[in-house]
Amino acid sequence: MKIDARRMVTGRGLLVTVVAAGALAAGGTTAAFATAHDGPSAPPSASPSAPPSASPSAGAPGGAAPDPSVALAQAVDAALRKVPGTVAEAELDDEHGKAVWEFDVLAQDGTWRDVTVDSGTGKVLGDRADGNDDHDGAAEAAALRKATLSAPAAADAALKAVQGHVTSAEFEHEHGKAVWEVDVTGKDGAEHEVTVDAASGKVLAQATDEPDGDDDED
Repeated sequence: MKIDARRMVTGRGLLVTVVAAGALAAGGTTAAFATAHDGPSAPPSASPSAPPSASPSAGAPGGAAPDPSVALAQAVDAALRKVPGTVAEAELDDEHGKAVWEFDVLAQDGTWRDVTVDSGTGKVLGDRADGNDDHDGAAEAAALRKATLSAPAAADAALKAVQGHVTSAEFEHEHGKAVWEVDVTGKDGAEHEVTVDAASGKVLAQATDEPDGDDDED
């Protein structure tokens, strides 16, 4: 009889197992399955939490400052160390994405040279023969050599009239009058053209290119 009792228990256990399986099929909890097996319940699997996404820090705004690191006077010194002579024209320009100073230099031997200077480092990047026909030959060369005011001095005179930074300076000799035409980007963001007497350093005229395109001449 004991053997039958064990069988009954065994059969009951099977019944419980069947009932538990039915409970699972009906959507029961894992507790029913654990009761059927009479063992410790497995801990619920913890789904790995996604790490918080780190938002990239905003970088400093790019873009070079409009005012060149190397001012006109420093760039002129570098150009004339490369090609001794007299600067007739200086222009802040963009060459292959790099801001540079471009100079037309009347060399001591009478030839015209183009000299390029890095506006960030002051390093001379190039020196080649000037193939442009913008110069008026011997008359301009003679007037340039006689001028008492250099390009940097003309730039200084222009900056006394307009606060900002110089982007170009060009020597011109017309009707017996020698002047420097100096372009200045003002602190107001407007472009100013200042005419400076190449003999006295006096500001003769000033024109402003307003953002809307209107010119205002003093």
